[in-house]
Amino acid sequence: MSNELNKIKNNDNISNINENKNELKNEIICIYNKQDNEINLLHDYNDLDDWDEKQKKLYLEGRNNINGKNIEIYINNKKIEFDYKYKSNEKGNIKVIYKFNKLLTSTSYMFWKCSSLKSIDLSSFNTSNVNDMSYMFSRCSLLTSIDLSSFNTSNVKDMRWMFSFCSSLKSIDLSSFNTSNVKNMKYMFSDCYSLESIDLSSFNTSNVNNMIDMFWKCSSLKSIDLSSFNTSNVNDMTGIFSHCSSLTSIDLSSFNTSNVKNMSHMFNHCSSLTSIDLSSFNTSNVNNMREMFNSCSSLNLIDLSSFNTSNVIDMRSMFECCSSLTSINLSSFNTSNCKDMRWMFEDCISLKKETIKINESGKKILEFNFK
Repeated sequence: MSNELNKIKNNDNISNINENKNELKNEIICIYNKQDNEINLLHDYNDLDDWDEKQKKLYLEGRNNINGKNIEIYINNKKIEFDYKYKSNEKGNIKVIYKFNKLLTSTSYMFWKCSSLKSIDLSSFNTSNVNDMSYMFSRCSLLTSIDLSSFNTSNVKDMRWMFSFCSSLKSIDLSSFNTSNVKNMKYMFSDCYSLESIDLSSFNTSNVNNMIDMFWKCSSLKSIDLSSFNTSNVNDMTGIFSHCSSLTSIDLSSFNTSNVKNMSHMFNHCSSLTSIDLSSFNTSNVNNMREMFNSCSSLNLIDLSSFNTSNVIDMRSMFECCSSLTSINLSSFNTSNCKDMRWMFEDCISLKKETIKINESGKKILEFNFK
């Protein structure tokens, strides 16, 4: 271990991991730069007043897997009590060591809010027994690169918020990931607004049921290859591509949406998207399409003739601010159960009544918006 530390002691932004096989411990060694004598460690969020009981339970369970049960934290070889901010009078670089004393089954919140961390080497990290990686790198806002090729994710069930707010990451290669047991990918890449490329070719999403805001605000992504995605068990796609403002095209032909109930905000603010083929979509169970295409300002043509909207109760602002939309086919729309159509075509300045193909059941759409 000392040789490894000698190699990195002068580098402010490198983390190294060593495994002591004799003691079955994982040690994560990070060198931090101090900022105003504060070292940003693992986040200990005490103000839970605004959280509901389920949120509190999930958070505390995740945090406890790191705090106390599995981990000891040392600052320059001195053991400290777990806290969000550790005040230190140490000079120069700070050596932070996380010692895992038991078999690691959760890395939830592990590096959450390590906002000074710029790079991390996880090549020797054993994750074969980990079942929860939620929030693992969330809010590592200065992290510019990460190599997860050694990760064994075969037992992981929860990846929600895993890379959320990693706002400096430009690329992530997850081609080695085994996601066959993952059930939750909610907010997985949300607010990764510098992300330009992402390899999801190995993703098996057959057990995933939640993709809420999965790519929300990935505003630098121009394309996403989702051909490997199996969405047959997904019931919520709220905001999955919302604010992907650089996305110019997207192939969703592999998507099975037969169990999806919520598509609200799905393509909201995809302002560079010029066309989209949703002919493969099964919307028979969808009840919410609110703001689904809101502010898709470059979208000039959309054919929704295959849509079954018999269960949809909310279409509010569905096409609002689709300012380039010149034609739309809603001939399949059944709006008999829809309760809210406010602002459905608000600011669709290029759309005229005669360019909307619509059936008799949707007559009130025309009556409401085009008097």
